[in-house]
Amino acid sequence: MKRNLTYLCILGMVLSLTGCSSGRSSRKTEAKDPDATSAQIPDYAKKKKAVRLMTYNVGVFGKYMENSIPLVADLLKEAQPDIVGFNELDSCNTRHNVYQLQALDTCLGEGWDFVFQSMFPYAEGGYGVGIETTHKILGSRSYDIPKTPGVRHMGLLAVETEKFVFLSTHLNTSPAVSLEQAKLINEYVKKDYWNCGKPVFLAGDMNSYPDSETIAELGKCWTVISTLDPTFPSKGPKKCIDYILALNNGQKCKVIKSAVGTGFKSGDVSVASDHLPVFVDVILP
Repeated sequence: MKRNLTYLCILGMVLSLTGCSSGRSSRKTEAKDPDATSAQIPDYAKKKKAVRLMTYNVGVFGKYMENSIPLVADLLKEAQPDIVGFNELDSCNTRHNVYQLQALDTCLGEGWDFVFQSMFPYAEGGYGVGIETTHKILGSRSYDIPKTPGVRHMGLLAVETEKFVFLSTHLNTSPAVSLEQAKLINEYVKKDYWNCGKPVFLAGDMNSYPDSETIAELGKCWTVISTLDPTFPSKGPKKCIDYILALNNGQKCKVIKSAVGTGFKSGDVSVASDHLPVFVDVILP
């Protein structure tokens, strides 16, 4: 069952706009970036028992292309994540009159399930975070991170599967605001998932450097398990601001490997968004 917390679009409209049925015909003609095409392609091979966690700020699928949904779907098929937390998703607004996560799910094909959370109303529709997974979703929970004066609400979305809990968030660019948001995340998770008896993971665009107060605040409850290689910008990345963390609730998992998706055989990741995806492979207890 597909889950939509708000703003559903007509499926026929989605199919006509994504271009999934006709390959990549919906894309603008883009010039190849020599640095991107020569980027080292990570080893996407995955051990049999590993679970691949990923976070990806997709930039409303429109930073460098008219519609990068088909491209991102191709990249995900190559990277083989089991679960992905997405940032910057439009839903049936005047900027993108399509339910973007539903459209991506259609391009990915059978075997996926998803949840979307609108963080705040935008352009007569929604804008928010989402989670897509090949695991059965047992339940989901959305949190509103209250509005700071002068700052829009931010969101926190959680899904529970049989073996783990996965949360996706997108923090503010202001260090002072993201610090307060990190404190709220810790409060919410202590209350609802600390004693769940499962590994819990947090993924997202934290808009914070590894040595920031925000990451230090999260470190009171979490451990960063993703690589600290740069994830932004996608063309010549220089900053690590996208992370995957594991909750320190006593549910041990073994980290096998982590990498930033700097290159793919199936397409140019540097034009899919202004961020690069990052993944972590774990062996669950």
